[in-house]
Amino acid sequence: MKNKKVFRILIAILCLILIGWGIILYQIMDVKSKADFYGNVYEREAPEFTLTDHNGSRVSLSDYDDKVVLIFFGYANCPDICPMTMSAVNNVMDELGDKSKEVQVLFVSVDPERDTEEKLKSYMNYFNDSFVGLTGTPEEIDRVADDYNVFYEKEYVDSASEYLIGHNSSILLITPDGEIFLRYPQNRMDPASIAADIERVL
Repeated sequence: MKNKKVFRILIAILCLILIGWGIILYQIMDVKSKADFYGNVYEREAPEFTLTDHNGSRVSLSDYDDKVVLIFFGYANCPDICPMTMSAVNNVMDELGDKSKEVQVLFVSVDPERDTEEKLKSYMNYFNDSFVGLTGTPEEIDRVADDYNVFYEKEYVDSASEYLIGHNSSILLITPDGEIFLRYPQNRMDPASIAADIERVL
């Protein structure tokens, strides 16, 4: 009787040890898997928002919940970072081929005063006619920028009317289940590598 009791205790201890090792191995594999992504793993819920697209329609992030979303905050008058980034994103779509239909690119303007719907439409079409340009009132843009931890500020050049905008320049990858999963700073803009990440997420 005593031997049976000891045996049961030993089995229970062995099971706990195996479970413990299983959890440890899972965490190690999970960390290794995430480290294999080209983008920086971010992992936070993507806040919902509603803005106006370049066709004048009100759209929400949740309208694209069946796709991977690449979101970038910029402005059409940007002389360097924005066009380079948008060109890189367009190359990502080329790398994806048919799978690009499962990806939506959103360009959120941080210059709502100058980025009219017409201007944004022309800007999007210059890169890819599937891209969606988004704008809104200054208050709406402020709210979305705050929710996504995006900094932007006017930088006046030669007069009180001419200005550039300093802003964050990373691309965020949002999964179909609404998570900001990856972040691509300017030193991680290789289209083939970003496309490979998207294929893994899909």
